Amino acid sequence: MALALCSAIAPAGAQGQQWFRGNTHTHTANSDGDSPPDSVVRWYREADYDFLFITDHERITDVGPLNARWGAPGRFLVLAGEEVTQLVADAEHPDRRRQAHVNGLGLRQVVVRLGDRGIAENVSMQDAYARNIAEIRRAGGIAQVNHPNFRWSVRLQDLMTLPDSTLFEIWNAHTGVNNLGGVDSTGRAIPSAEALWDSLLTSGKVVFGVADDDSHSFRPANSDSYELTRPGRAWIMVRADTLTGAAILDAIRRGDFYASTGVTLRELTTTGATVIVAVAPVADSRYTIEFIGAGGRVLATVYDRRAEYAIRGGEGYVRARVTDSNGRKAWTQATRVR
Repeated sequence: MALALCSAIAPAGAQGQQWFRGNTHTHTANSDGDSPPDSVVRWYREADYDFLFITDHERITDVGPLNARWGAPGRFLVLAGEEVTQLVADAEHPDRRRQAHVNGLGLRQVVVRLGDRGIAENVSMQDAYARNIAEIRRAGGIAQVNHPNFRWSVRLQDLMTLPDSTLFEIWNAHTGVNNLGGVDSTGRAIPSAEALWDSLLTSGKVVFGVADDDSHSFRPANSDSYELTRPGRAWIMVRADTLTGAAILDAIRRGDFYASTGVTLRELTTTGATVIVAVAPVADSRYTIEFIGAGGRVLATVYDRRAEYAIRGGEGYVRARVTDSNGRKAWTQATRVR
């Protein structure tokens, strides 16, 4: 049995590394958000985030002035991005088109989507993803597949040719993207985004799970409107030695992060053949730590703030999911077992 580290679960004892909180999916009034970039960035800085990607549709919002006003060395950083809002014509879909949205994080230039008004004709979902991800990488960015169950658009076979090290939204805090999947009137079950991730990992792919806001609504008057896509509901915690664009992007590229909707990890390491997860507890909360392997099979469950899993061999991969007694979660990346 051998371990192949393909995740944020790094060997214990790394020196000089810190955890930085950030959001990888954010919209401003430059696309379909309700507030100007300045207000959006101010919200995240005042909420104690460390970094933020602005990912407006079909454009790269200039982050230079935003960093000049709100950025601070070692404290807060704004990074450039874009959401490539690709549609793929499909006469059999109720909308007659399917959604294949992909974020480009850290882009140097805009990636232009396929087709008139972004509707690709005579192109498969696989080919649309392949083309746009290749263009994102050519422009210096990291590709992130967004909300696969939005409009029930994406099927597992559409994702099977994703290149390794692609990011994949396992939790998008938009209130209308069907993270948990569902069953239609014919009895056809659509898997959750997390289950799709497990299927990709089981197939041998190295795909990194992301949680993010997909935030659009920042107006203070709407702060109690749950149905709006408010900020601060999901994020990633990136492990890096410094808070710089290069360090954050490099850590994300290698999967050195975990995803969260409110659970913070105090420890995330492997020592030899053991995966160790420990929670930074919140008063009165209780925790369930699950270790998950190929096929989404739960390998072990621990009801505590700290758990260790001794890898036996044959698991395919091991990842951890932590759930607190209020439903908040954290997901680690997968450690592949060969």
